[in-house]
Amino acid sequence: MPSRYFKSFFRVMTAGLFVFLSACGGSEAAPTPPPDQQQQEQQAPATIAKNSSYSSPIAISDDDSLIVVTNTLNGTVSLINVAGDANAKLAEIQVGEEPRSVVITPNKAFAYVTNQASGTVSVIDLATQAKVTDITVGVEPYGIALTPDASRAYVANSASNTVSIIDTASNSVVGTINIPGVQPRGVAITNNNGGTGQQFVYVTQFLSQPTASGGPGLDQGSEGKVFVLSTTDDAQIQGVITLAAHDTGFAADRTVFGGTTADPTFAYPNQLQSIVLKNGRGYLPNVAASPEGPVKFNVDTQAFLSVFDVGAKSELAGGTINLHAAVKAQTFTPKLFVANPWAIAFEHASNEGYVVSSASDVLVKITLDDNGVPTVVSLPAEGDTTRVHTIEVHKNPRGIVINNADTRAYVYNFISKDVSIVDLTASPEAELVRIQSTDLPAAGSDAAKFLAGNELFHSSRGEFDEGVSERLSNEGWQACSSCHPDGLSDGVVWAFASGPRKSIPLNGTFSPQNQTGNQRVLNYSAVFDELEDFELNIRGVSGGQGLIVLDGTTNPDPNVKAFDPPNANRVQLHVGGFGAWDAIVAWTQFRVPSPVSPYRNTDASSELGQQIAKGRELFTQANCQACHGGPKWSTPQVDYARVSPFPETIALGKAPEPPVAQLSRFLQIVGTFDPANPIEKNANNFTALGQLGFNPPSLLSISAFPPYFHNGSCPTLECVLENQVHREAGGVTGLLDDAANREALLQFLISIDIKTEPINP
Repeated sequence: MPSRYFKSFFRVMTAGLFVFLSACGGSEAAPTPPPDQQQQEQQAPATIAKNSSYSSPIAISDDDSLIVVTNTLNGTVSLINVAGDANAKLAEIQVGEEPRSVVITPNKAFAYVTNQASGTVSVIDLATQAKVTDITVGVEPYGIALTPDASRAYVANSASNTVSIIDTASNSVVGTINIPGVQPRGVAITNNNGGTGQQFVYVTQFLSQPTASGGPGLDQGSEGKVFVLSTTDDAQIQGVITLAAHDTGFAADRTVFGGTTADPTFAYPNQLQSIVLKNGRGYLPNVAASPEGPVKFNVDTQAFLSVFDVGAKSELAGGTINLHAAVKAQTFTPKLFVANPWAIAFEHASNEGYVVSSASDVLVKITLDDNGVPTVVSLPAEGDTTRVHTIEVHKNPRGIVINNADTRAYVYNFISKDVSIVDLTASPEAELVRIQSTDLPAAGSDAAKFLAGNELFHSSRGEFDEGVSERLSNEGWQACSSCHPDGLSDGVVWAFASGPRKSIPLNGTFSPQNQTGNQRVLNYSAVFDELEDFELNIRGVSGGQGLIVLDGTTNPDPNVKAFDPPNANRVQLHVGGFGAWDAIVAWTQFRVPSPVSPYRNTDASSELGQQIAKGRELFTQANCQACHGGPKWSTPQVDYARVSPFPETIALGKAPEPPVAQLSRFLQIVGTFDPANPIEKNANNFTALGQLGFNPPSLLSISAFPPYFHNGSCPTLECVLENQVHREAGGVTGLLDDAANREALLQFLISIDIKTEPINP
């Protein structure tokens, strides 16, 4: 074992916490210490955390001297000395792929880091500033939190729908709890009874799911969930907290859907990324969804802060608020809405807290009443007006911690790869300094281009080389990532003009094996063929001015259409020296992640491995590859030159469809369209697009993106295979009538990710 391990060993002993270090990979325990060291271990006093632990991409030590921050895009973590406002980077340590959350033990001996793409938790010795080991956990670990005595770490595995329990003395997994939800992510653990005895663990479900009486596409049709675990029982779920839909405080003109000019709108909590506990309450910032239409800013996505009662294990009556409603009520203009609430932290000696708005690049100050109900703080503004109290930070903030003295807040900025240090003693609070946590890519490099595209996709505002900003949405209402977090899917069925459409993940837009010039036809109805066509969504849905401009000006070019003229290579605004749309396309091609299959690394000789192999054979025999073959796991591909005039033989709007151009030859009838269903109406009250069929979606990492079909009518892949028209779309009848065959095919579908060898048509 390397000498640094033994140095770490003795340092931990003197700190009062003995830890067995596992060998590389976490599969074997370290050697038993000598008897004199065992005696020291038995006499070592426990160290108890001052505060409850919660998952976050940034962590602060209990003595307020050290910050550890994940650099997700670089595969590293950075250590920053913040004692006495030193604000100096100490080290940057390589961990695994896509580090997401980090926690620090109370004695400041170790940090534990989840690596989403690697499926591991890295253990960092904070004294030697070196990685000790990697612990293999479930698939796509995201959130992590520690018990108050740091004896255990609880890890939410978002792809395998489990929670791994790590014994930190041996750095080994000692238990696994199945979570009957969708993508567990956020974790928080109580610090009751002085941090001793039984504690409770709260785990969020990232994507909400339909209620028993609801369904996709309805404002009140889905609900959020938080699962409650106990640190003294590794086998049972202690309870489930349901987070319901709420009135948004906004109205919508739904006359074209049979409503009124001012229908009240509701939204359900979604994208439950993080959770923080304070005074017997749990707080969950989230991007709430109001899908009934119209798909338009100030209707579709909202900025919720959901609240639950820890003791009652239920949502707090009157506790959940919409941050957007507070911005609506302010009298100062221009307004800046707080898109994509992603994290929250509270001061320790007061009822004041700060919500991170990741897309609007600000913190929003809130205060709690005696019952824990939050209110957005407002400030006097010029001209006898009021405005929501916001604090500017840097690009795409995603995490926040506050020191015990309540003098500093530390904010992790995902895109700018730095930490904003906010002075909480100033009036009003303001950013004091920024510390670069990892290097930015070289100007003009491919990596810089990818980062620029990432920034544009995740911003509701937009900062450009020409100094033009606030173009991506109306008053910062939403970003592309509001419906496509990290370029994937929010799982919501939206009422688009073409009909109900579930958000499609972008990971299958280009082939992972042959990314250049290999793009699938876009949207369920094949109404777009270029990513640049989504300029129409920026303008029409988000209310922004967009990125395509008239030559020599910053004025929007009015001649933007779906097919003719082509939108690629148009005059566009720039960011980081790159054309804005060029950067977004490059990021989508090369950097949108694909979730790892929960079956990754399954032993081929095991029963499951044999089922997967049988399912692959059935996939081929049923000719599923006719629609879902090739490296994109979707055959509709742009196979023609994008020119003007556009070839009429490609875009055909056939009766009885509405007069909307579709790439009709790419559509397949799969038995999912029912014109009698009231949901199948578009914004002009025509029958929605669908009678000609639908554009087959990619199967890449398909198990991560329920519900299924264009209208979300199937909550599971089992349901998809029950649809006889769909399962025989390849022209083979009867093969999948057998339940055992469908089960084998199901296991193969679940196994598909970027490591799966494609099946060509």
